Amino acid sequence: MSKEALKLMPQPARSSDCPPTAPNLLTPAEAALVLLMDHRTLIRWARAGYVPAHPLGEGRRRIWRFFKHELLAWVESQSNGRETTTLRRVA
Repeated sequence: MSKEALKLMPQPARSSDCPPTAPNLLTPAEAALVLLMDHRTLIRWARAGYVPAHPLGEGRRRIWRFFKHELLAWVESQSNGRETTTLRRVA
């Protein structure tokens, strides 16, 4: 092969080319530990689109992955409908 042909072939990615995202990518079991809930409930919520999730594959048997920063932002955005007020003490 000539040098020109080698330049056109895709080169494998070097570790310095890709940012390290693996620690933030969580399995359903790991994500459930972060949220302190059952992993089956988390998968059900992911299927329903309730929590931020990333499906891999197609159909019902998808593999779900979660980003920790997205889950934490989602938790912070949740509200129970009550506004935060300071309680007055009645004397």
